[in-house]
Amino acid sequence: MTAFQQLLTVLRAEQYSAQQLLAILTKERNSLIGSDSDKIVQMATSKQTVLSELEQLARQRETILQMESFSTGKDGLEAFIANQSPNNAQQLNEVVDGLRATATHCRDNNQINGGIVNVNRQYLHKALSLLRGRDTEVTAYGPGGEYTNQVVRQPLIGRV
Repeated sequence: MTAFQQLLTVLRAEQYSAQQLLAILTKERNSLIGSDSDKIVQMATSKQTVLSELEQLARQRETILQMESFSTGKDGLEAFIANQSPNNAQQLNEVVDGLRATATHCRDNNQINGGIVNVNRQYLHKALSLLRGRDTEVTAYGPGGEYTNQVVRQPLIGRV
């Protein structure tokens, strides 16, 4: 198998794994929105498995580039592609472009999911603060005249 064929195979495998990750991130978002903790844990496990596969494939890609005397990373990949026949370069560029597009979608979906987690964390923090008798809003002055949200009241838990 030539270096071109090896690299094309690895890049296609990366594209497939990246598409799997995108599907997992979509399912994760639905689980986060639905507050389905069992599925959230399941998605986290699935996500970790696919990320490990992607790391392994990236190492394989780097090994192929190094064996062909190219640097690793984007620059080495671009140099390798530039040294291929037009047909081979086109095939590699198509897979790389697809991989980049999928990676961008994964990043965007992961940021959305992170935002959902952050909003949920803020709601939980406010609820716990209220239960503990601490106001979460800046509503009072501290001893030095500065605004503070550390107003201590009798905790709601203590009254129940």
